Amino acid sequence: MRQMLENCQVIPCEAGGDPGVIHDGAIIINGNKIEAVGRREDLAPLRSQFEPHQVRDLGGRWVMPGLMDMHVHLSLALPGNGHLLAQVEDDMDLTMRAYRNALNALEAGVTFLRTVGDARFVDLHIKRAINSGTLKGPRLFCAGHMVIITGGHGHGRGAKEADGPEGFRQAVREQLRAGADLIKLAITGGIAGEHEAITDSQATVAEMEAAAQAAHNAGRRITAHAGSAKAITQGVLAGLDCVEHGYFLDGWTVDLMVKQGTFLVPTLSVSRAPEYMRERGCPQWMIDKALRAGEGHMQSYQLAVAAGLPVAMGTDMLPAEDYDNTLAVYREMEWMVEGGMSNHEVLLASTIKAAELCQVQDTLGSVSVGKLADLIAMPENPLDNMQNLRKLDFVMKDGEIYRDF
Repeated sequence: MRQMLENCQVIPCEAGGDPGVIHDGAIIINGNKIEAVGRREDLAPLRSQFEPHQVRDLGGRWVMPGLMDMHVHLSLALPGNGHLLAQVEDDMDLTMRAYRNALNALEAGVTFLRTVGDARFVDLHIKRAINSGTLKGPRLFCAGHMVIITGGHGHGRGAKEADGPEGFRQAVREQLRAGADLIKLAITGGIAGEHEAITDSQATVAEMEAAAQAAHNAGRRITAHAGSAKAITQGVLAGLDCVEHGYFLDGWTVDLMVKQGTFLVPTLSVSRAPEYMRERGCPQWMIDKALRAGEGHMQSYQLAVAAGLPVAMGTDMLPAEDYDNTLAVYREMEWMVEGGMSNHEVLLASTIKAAELCQVQDTLGSVSVGKLADLIAMPENPLDNMQNLRKLDFVMKDGEIYRDF
């Protein structure tokens, strides 16, 4: 079916410094793709092709591409109460909980989720159900199980433990066999590990090289949970395409990442969310550990932004979870602005730059002719104030409306 959205301000989110807002705009959608976008007066001659029910007046709303969250665990169960409950979940319970989290994210305007480590391949199962039309939901781009050393970060929470280059190579191939779109490693300790420091190196260079080779041989990108500059430097030289968190970067490491074209997904929220953690029953040691990392985490992000490192938005929370009087995905974007990016840069990091990271920029990430019709809208301009995203009240995926004002 063809449809026309009109009386809107369009933020294309195409790469470049100028936002290129189309005021008093209109968008023509044919099936699940964008057929035309431009000023309403320029598309007016085509309006006669539509029946009244095919034309939607957006009331002056600001339209942009659907948000793309690059760091999600649909089966997230933090240390504490959540982890205890997860231990007794059967497969159906886990699947229903993870699917609910995915659907909530879509209703919050996140039309694309990059999952970076889930238990029992639940992300891949849900993806297949959505892609087949069995379930409604966002687009999923999945890593399957995170690959870690024995007892490494994430052990006991659905990660795949392996050791040595051959062990890592086999573990990566197991994820590929299951249908993984990307590979995720953990190469240092993290906030959620009680008996590890964030800066502890875990994977060896040889293990990382073997994993990267296996991923790249299959045409997949590889990313890693990583905290220390030393481990990140080793990982980038071993072939990482992206770094998650980057808690403690230094100038030399950032310059290397820029040279290599390595992405950063900073997940700023995870080191500045004490109330969020308390409400979920996280232990005090974890809260203290997160807060101790907060200053260095923000400074690392600021180093990356100043150096021009490619950055994509990721929450490392469930995107639609309550956090700091809003939803996690909106607050993460606000932190990114507070850390030094312009509003437009953060919108790009949450759309077209994220699409580039996942190599889907030809079909997603901007309001452009020929791309899939994944759109969100809100009454006020997020270029003026990122908190205007909190007022989002319209979500479309594949030309189908999932949330309406």
